[in-house]
Amino acid sequence: MKRKLALALAVVILAGAIGALAADLTQAGAEGRQAVLAPIDELDVLVQESFPPRYVVHVVAGLPSGCAQRDRHEVTREGNTITVTVWNTMPTGDVACTMIYGMYELNIDLGTDFQSGATYTVRVNDRTITFVAQ
Repeated sequence: MKRKLALALAVVILAGAIGALAADLTQAGAEGRQAVLAPIDELDVLVQESFPPRYVVHVVAGLPSGCAQRDRHEVTREGNTITVTVWNTMPTGDVACTMIYGMYELNIDLGTDFQSGATYTVRVNDRTITFVAQ
């Protein structure tokens, strides 16, 4: 009987310790990440059939390791130049990560405010593409 009680007590203590460790790791993971620019593997501008035409930039972004996570994107426009910044997050500190390269796709709406016949430049991180509005 004493053995069963001691074993049950050890299991409860071990489960509590594992739960506390998991909570600590989750908290460290949430706080221990930093935003980094995502590598851009593919870039294209698509025209949706509407009136006026709606433009979408199709982006294939990379996740350069098993620790990388997609984060967010931001769009700004100045004249005929649209700048899209795509962010991933990576852990801070010395963390072991698998060297598996992943990818994800984004379709980012650029809107309809384009003058027919004008040339526009879309910059996404380190990649650039131009198109002529319809």
